Amino acid sequence: MALQCTTMQQEDALAAVIGERSFQDQKWGTITEHPHEVGSWLTIMRQLLNDAERAYMSQRGDIGALDELRKVVAVGVACMEQHGVPSRLRKEPAINLDGYREAGSALAG
Repeated sequence: MALQCTTMQQEDALAAVIGERSFQDQKWGTITEHPHEVGSWLTIMRQLLNDAERAYMSQRGDIGALDELRKVVAVGVACMEQHGVPSRLRKEPAINLDGYREAGSALAG
């Protein structure tokens, strides 16, 4: 299945994750060689996310955080490669953003 990216940024992001997955397989071995339970994948992702947060708060800032975030996402992809990906079968319910708007949150759009 070929992916159709809607922006160059999306294409760059997905290419970076695919490149990171290849790097991880070379460094640690493939998921066939070293399978994990979903909980173990989550633990690895949490550690990497902690690393991303520390990088963000350090002199490395955004660049350091994004470098670590690429690893987090690639580990999540490895987990889904091993355990499968549940499809999004139904439309997400509408979210009431009124409270966010009143608070001046950027989440409200």
